[in-house]
Amino acid sequence: MDPTEPPVGAFEDAFESESLELVRRIRAGDQEAWNELFDRYHDALLLAVRMRLGEGLRRHLQSEDVFQSVALDAFKALPGFEYRGEGSLQRFLRTLVLNKIRDRADTYGALKRAGDEPLSEAHREGLAAPGSEPGYRDPETYERLERALKSLPEELREVLLLRQVEGLSHRELAARTGRGEDAVRKLYSRALARLTLAMGPRS
Repeated sequence: MDPTEPPVGAFEDAFESESLELVRRIRAGDQEAWNELFDRYHDALLLAVRMRLGEGLRRHLQSEDVFQSVALDAFKALPGFEYRGEGSLQRFLRTLVLNKIRDRADTYGALKRAGDEPLSEAHREGLAAPGSEPGYRDPETYERLERALKSLPEELREVLLLRQVEGLSHRELAARTGRGEDAVRKLYSRALARLTLAMGPRS
């Protein structure tokens, strides 16, 4: 994120240096560091899932156990993480988790379409589970942010998600949206201002 951009707290990692230390510990084989990193990013990853996956895909994430399984499975790619500036670790993890859920949903769909064999327990594991959807551990922050994002016009919401959740640069945003970089910067600044207004003051 550009240093001149106003931060939106729930998108940011206020303790990134500590998170990078957890990555170092994971690479060294420290199993407890996996759980610590998951706990730290739980709500940010869940927000990305809720904002980026439709209801159909979210049905494959119906319990906290499944969400944790997906995240920890995705974290296996952490040894390949390369630090590329502020926020790059969180963006890396978001992408891994979103892709992992899509992969599991695709696998589940392919097995169901095959139809000639019942799904084995191994196939069923981690694809779906009964129960309520996982919730935020800090609902005051993240439920407010989710509601505020959903209240924005689609154009403003999309530019925020592309920039903050998917980590696109302004140049990449311009290419994705067919706009000039200056226009994208202005649109993004307007989106941040509208989001801050929509969130309102903390109670």
